[in-house]
Amino acid sequence: MAFGGENAESYYDEGLTASMKGDVARAITFFEQAIRLDNTLVAAYHQLGRCHIRLGDPAKAVTLLQQVVRARPRQVPPKLDLAQALLDQGQTEKARDIYAQVLDLKAGDARAKLGLAQCAFAAANWEVAVNIARTVADESGGFAALYLLGRAARFAGQEELANTSLKRADLLLERQIESTPMQPEAHYLRGEVCVGQDKLADALEHYRAAEERADAGKVYLAYGERFGKLDILMKRALCLKKLGRDEAARELADQILKENPDYASRHLLEEW
Repeated sequence: MAFGGENAESYYDEGLTASMKGDVARAITFFEQAIRLDNTLVAAYHQLGRCHIRLGDPAKAVTLLQQVVRARPRQVPPKLDLAQALLDQGQTEKARDIYAQVLDLKAGDARAKLGLAQCAFAAANWEVAVNIARTVADESGGFAALYLLGRAARFAGQEELANTSLKRADLLLERQIESTPMQPEAHYLRGEVCVGQDKLADALEHYRAAEERADAGKVYLAYGERFGKLDILMKRALCLKKLGRDEAARELADQILKENPDYASRHLLEEW
């Protein structure tokens, strides 16, 4: 039973609490129970869809979020989440259409504009991704825009812009770690930034710091990047392999295989 009683609102509140703590599986249980008690509680469908995005199941998320958007066609947050789920599913054009719809409803929405940049990035339209991400970065100076700009600029052959953007992104993460050193998110993202800069040895250190701070079974979400402990291990294994440390990489791959064979088959290189 939920703390507030056997009603949909109490289970919904418990789901929000579990979601904020990163216990997504528990959050799903609460949101599903809230819907069983009140199948008109649109907010529960929305949060349930967001949970499935975090778990890497965009198909379920799309089904749920489409219901929310039909029920609340002028609400921006469900549209943004639906666009993200579609993008995760590889439906880039549909995602782009929804981001455009959001901008019609709320001109200048930073998340929608960054979403358009992500769509361009997914479609390998590097120059378009650079132009949009640079606009968002100039307006907000936020990590997500700078990180995307740095990666897109590298693919576009704009090395100076790539290096500058990734350095600025890394500085933001460094400051975040100063204020919350025991949280894994910024450490993990610093590893990602270092990979974008081809600083693989540094990336390994940051991934190791993230691993030490991450709880098994917990899903983390920061700046649109989601990960769990197995993702960190996989990133470390890939860095080790690229550095030619095949034995150490193989040990990590075997560890991942032992802990979650399905995850290993979906994410690890076949030759491992």
